[in-house]
Amino acid sequence: MRILFFLGWVLVILAFAAAAGESIPRALPGNDGFVISAYDLWYAAKPGSLIVAQIQVEKISPALWGLLTGTLLALPAWLLFAFPGVLLTWRCRPYRKMTAAQQEDLKRQEETFLLYDQLVREAKEAGYTDGEDDQAPDHSSHDMIESEGGIHPLDEELGLSDFEPDDINGPGEEPGEEPGGEPGEEEER
Repeated sequence: MRILFFLGWVLVILAFAAAAGESIPRALPGNDGFVISAYDLWYAAKPGSLIVAQIQVEKISPALWGLLTGTLLALPAWLLFAFPGVLLTWRCRPYRKMTAAQQEDLKRQEETFLLYDQLVREAKEAGYTDGEDDQAPDHSSHDMIESEGGIHPLDEELGLSDFEPDDINGPGEEPGEEPGGEPGEEEER
């Protein structure tokens, strides 16, 4: 089964190559059709091998070559490779049957995808959507004061009620002075 799976992938890759190879017969004069048959592609790419194949098939049965060119080789080459390639790749893929543990894991993942919808349905049933918008911002629980320097939290314990925004240095220090000493003076260690 695994060999057929890889053979399917080889046929799919050949289908892409055949589709890309359709530019060869289009470059030849007289081939302006939209669909390029496998016969035309084979004749444009390797005419010698096409003639050898025709001779070999006609040795078996002359009518067989007419049947091949009238049916199979009239189809696009990419289709001749892609159809069996996709079929083999799909039908012979490894691990296509899930074990009981994999099925349980898949069911658990499906339940988590549906969790939000279930919670919304339960919230509607409980009446949480009947009032005003509960996602609107509400700052009533925050104590804020507005001062000249902007909005600051009102906190009596820290003594921020008499906070001056310009007083960023410690008490007794001049603005522009390094904290703990003279400007430009470095601390010795």
